[in-house]
Amino acid sequence: MRRRAGARAALTTACLVGALLAGCATGAEVAEPPAELVIAAGESSGVYYRYGRGLAEALAAELPGSDATAAVTSGSVDNIRRLADGNADVAFALADTAAEAVTGSGPFDAPVPVRAIARLYTNAVHVVVPADSPAQRVADLTGLRVSVGAPGSGTELTAVRLLEVAGVTGERSALTQRLGVGDSAEALAAGRLDAFFWSGGLPTEGIQELVDTVPVRLLPTDDLLVTMRAHHVEYVVEQTIRASVYGLPADVSGIGVPNLLLVRADMPDDLAEALTSTLFASQADLLAAHPEARHLDLRSAITTTPVPLHPGAAAYYRAAKPGVDGS
Repeated sequence: MRRRAGARAALTTACLVGALLAGCATGAEVAEPPAELVIAAGESSGVYYRYGRGLAEALAAELPGSDATAAVTSGSVDNIRRLADGNADVAFALADTAAEAVTGSGPFDAPVPVRAIARLYTNAVHVVVPADSPAQRVADLTGLRVSVGAPGSGTELTAVRLLEVAGVTGERSALTQRLGVGDSAEALAAGRLDAFFWSGGLPTEGIQELVDTVPVRLLPTDDLLVTMRAHHVEYVVEQTIRASVYGLPADVSGIGVPNLLLVRADMPDDLAEALTSTLFASQADLLAAHPEARHLDLRSAITTTPVPLHPGAAAYYRAAKPGVDGS
């Protein structure tokens, strides 16, 4: 799919062609393009950041006069807080984290007025251990040195829940640390860590670099799927990490959490529509930024539960796919 020439072509006509998308959508021009557009992405070695940089480049090309940038952050919780504080205009976030933002629960003291632009792809939960580790399941992490992810990350939220449902709590707790994927990989390779969690797209650069450096395994998490759904969120899905992704000996059965692209509820409708248009019109460029962009699809993008679509995004989808009501 080729990005249209012209400064605002993607804002007025977005024809979705290619293997995954079909149809045409027409959006309004942005009356006052913002001088600055900040995308709260993620850790520098994660998928959010690479995807976010690709989107920032696309938006900079399609919104003349706007300086679009992707910010390095701790992840989902941090990203939504930046939206709430006005320090970001667009944010990547896991659906389970977004659910707590909407209700003002968990790490959020009050409901955050966010709206969704699209469902993007599904994060795979990685539980990384040395190849010779005795641990075979999350339940075996009792007493081990385990990183649950960076503070303010969606990984941390998911990891804590997984440890809880696996019974790694109280007297059976792990010795937890809060490190990002890069620091976790470095600590595991140096023998300072016994395991770490990471929730990210496939492949994640930081995980691949570790696999290429020292022998590691990924623990399966499929045994926790039903309990995670029952005790926490229904957004958790089955997600297998294929052996070919990291060159590991076998597939790993596990769980995943969908990713959403979020904005504040007060974003002007024309800007939200332009953002959605550019997202789809620039899919080829986003695919070059990271392979997870292959999952961007009209049919799944509108499924943004628990966050309602922004009216501007809904307008785009209605034009591209009649019947979308934004609910």
